[in-house]
Amino acid sequence: MEHITFDADAVQRMLKQRRFSDAMTACEATLQSPQAPESHKKSALHLKGMTHYFQNSLAQSIDCFKKVLEMDPRYTDSAITLSVIYNDLGKYDDAKRAYQMANQSLPQKKHGSDASLDLKFALKHIELGDLYFKYNRFDEALEDYSKAVRLAPQQMDYRIKIAKTYAKKGYTTRAVQEIKQISAEHPDYLPARIHLGLMYFSLGNVIDAQSEWEQALRLEPGNAEVITYLGMAKQATETTT
Repeated sequence: MEHITFDADAVQRMLKQRRFSDAMTACEATLQSPQAPESHKKSALHLKGMTHYFQNSLAQSIDCFKKVLEMDPRYTDSAITLSVIYNDLGKYDDAKRAYQMANQSLPQKKHGSDASLDLKFALKHIELGDLYFKYNRFDEALEDYSKAVRLAPQQMDYRIKIAKTYAKKGYTTRAVQEIKQISAEHPDYLPARIHLGLMYFSLGNVIDAQSEWEQALRLEPGNAEVITYLGMAKQATETTT
């Protein structure tokens, strides 16, 4: 008898490429196969729910996640995503129940379990935000990135995503302010220096861009990316003089 496998990574790539029909076909093939193990069926059903979600078919998406949790109440990813959807729909009691189910699914510890769950939620919002950003749905991306930052404020790369989204929306002043705030709070955080320099450069402010990159190079001498940007700034100043 043929052994049925389900390649969850391949389906996730299909979702990122908006190949929703292919993703649904792969999930259905596993769900309808009597040889597929239950672990693969749960994964396929979860990703079927994600496929519906990205097509804004929320009722079908919710139905998939609920079925996963009927099969396995400790399937954390489905519980988390279900809670996110309910929260977005304003169904806060349902969201709370799904949140509590996700919390119970995590390894129980005397300390830090809430932080672990918050980080899982934050990562889910980042995943959704990245997809929205990729397809120029910047308002939705900003909303999910902001939720991620509220859940995991220590993740400074999430805040950079917010700044980049503001820049894409044309709110360049707000974008610069966001990055400057990160640099003020964490002067040794290299990515903030690099991105602030890029924003200054895109605005034609070559001098301030060069200053940020010089500070970045002092933080990490020999950084190839920063050296490239400094060369770009030098070429720009030579062209304008």
